[in-house]
Amino acid sequence: PMLLPGSELLEQTACFDLMLAGFTRAEQGTLPLIERRYRFGRHVVLARFAGPALFEALGTALAHLLDTGDTPADLTIDLWDSESTGEPVSPLIQFMRSRIAYDHYQFLTPRHEIIGISNERVPATLDQWSGAFSLYDRQRNHGVYWVESADDVPYFERAAPLRTMLSWGLAELGMQSVHAAGVGYADGGVLLAGRGGSGKSSTALRCLESGMGYLADDYCLISDSPPAEAFSMYSVAKLNGVADLQRMPSFLPHIVNPEAAGDEKLMMYLADRFADQLITSFPVLAVLVPRVTDRSDTVLEPISAAAALRALGPTTLLQRPGAGPEAMRAMSSFVAGVPCFELQLGSNSEEIPRVIEGLLGR
Repeated sequence: PMLLPGSELLEQTACFDLMLAGFTRAEQGTLPLIERRYRFGRHVVLARFAGPALFEALGTALAHLLDTGDTPADLTIDLWDSESTGEPVSPLIQFMRSRIAYDHYQFLTPRHEIIGISNERVPATLDQWSGAFSLYDRQRNHGVYWVESADDVPYFERAAPLRTMLSWGLAELGMQSVHAAGVGYADGGVLLAGRGGSGKSSTALRCLESGMGYLADDYCLISDSPPAEAFSMYSVAKLNGVADLQRMPSFLPHIVNPEAAGDEKLMMYLADRFADQLITSFPVLAVLVPRVTDRSDTVLEPISAAAALRALGPTTLLQRPGAGPEAMRAMSSFVAGVPCFELQLGSNSEEIPRVIEGLLGR
């Protein structure tokens, strides 16, 4: 039999519609619907949590961005879990989960995009660690996030909640999420770009410890058109295990997961203790690429925009499902518009914030 005209277009949103229907059933249950508005630069994201479980797991890292206005939200994200709401996902979604679990190499890309389901209109991912589904309808500016239980959400998702979903939605609004740290002041700061282990997070923590303003240690947003600006995503800082804590013992009272083992990083929520140092946005005056050296002093050496892009681009694209040529072009334009330096880190760590402040004219 022939399909009705246009019915093939429904396939693009089929999984999204099933997940949205599940959220609707969940939020109509007995648990309260918790709504929070978060401001990212000029844009507002409305997050609707079906009950407190996921809000408690994911909301803390976003608390510094709470918006109390009443302007219409630019995008909406609905979140629910089955354990606390008692609402299971569709049997078709459950079947998909079982197939992916059986052979995730066949059904997931290296960035966790669901092969055959994720498409240009509705990107979709399944996180292998938590089992969380994230889907975003670009035409409706609407996302859905589901996980079986809030207890399944790992520490790195609690530290950077909804990173994939926010990347999809905010990219449509002229903001690119990047794998970078940011420190400075409201009138100007620097981005720290580099792969994991390059020293960007520890540099951001040294600056926080010294009293400088803090925008991010791992993920933030940048404007994809001039002027160059950076925007906060999370009020979280992480220490790379006991070794970092021994170098910066002043952070010990603020660790929320002291029992962390294995590869789990020590995590701090900053909205209470360091509230006056948190910055939600600043003009970017330079991009720095940290590199650990065997010298005692820390120095800045000018580098090309291409070298800065090599530090910022690949690590961002690897961690951002759905990101492609447009994101790379935006990052390329961004680094071309500001001075770029290699931050050659010396062993005298107290000098690091002073060098960055000198660059900022402080």
